[in-house]
Amino acid sequence: MGLSNSDICHCQLILVYLPPVMAEIAVSGAMHEIDVVATSDKTARIAALSEKNRQSKIVYEKIINHPWYKSAKRISLYMSTDQEINTAPIISHIKERGAKAFVPQYAGGIMRMLLLEENDDEKTMFITRHGIAQHGKDQKREDAVETGGLDLVIAPGVAFSKSGDRCGHGGGYYDKFLAGLRSNPATAPKVVAVAFNCQVVDDVPTNEQDQKVDAVIYAD
Repeated sequence: MGLSNSDICHCQLILVYLPPVMAEIAVSGAMHEIDVVATSDKTARIAALSEKNRQSKIVYEKIINHPWYKSAKRISLYMSTDQEINTAPIISHIKERGAKAFVPQYAGGIMRMLLLEENDDEKTMFITRHGIAQHGKDQKREDAVETGGLDLVIAPGVAFSKSGDRCGHGGGYYDKFLAGLRSNPATAPKVVAVAFNCQVVDDVPTNEQDQKVDAVIYAD
């Protein structure tokens, strides 16, 4: 019997492509049981990857057709990892329509949003120990905050409520960054989150430092 979407979309399963299937392998018939485990694990991983791609494509279509995105000329987003909605197609679309894409650079406890130039990609950028692509210290790029601000921020996170509460990765970078942008309501950008279905929950515990997003965009 195949895996259903509800089976696959359990958050831990989607975000890590499913852990290896664990099984006790008896001495007798060991090779047969190894084959069964390997086949089951491979099938599960392919199914999880397929579901991640499906949801990423739906989120992409929703983003590029959203009025906030369509009107934005300066957009902040992030270079996604394998555990996140794929943002590479969104980045390509931003460039194709002549808008500017800015991505985070984390250095010295501060997050800056730097312009993603035409040839900037994972091959030319610095990869952090967390697997995040960002500009290296020697890659001088336009700083969004210093050169006109932002129209739209696409923010990452671990979990979100439908009302906009956000659970980040624990560093507080985006909360500080968004608080700074929102200190002047007249120029504050719209903030949206993109997420897998399993990342959207009924309630997310927050405190006074946590910044909400204006909308959560996910497949369902």
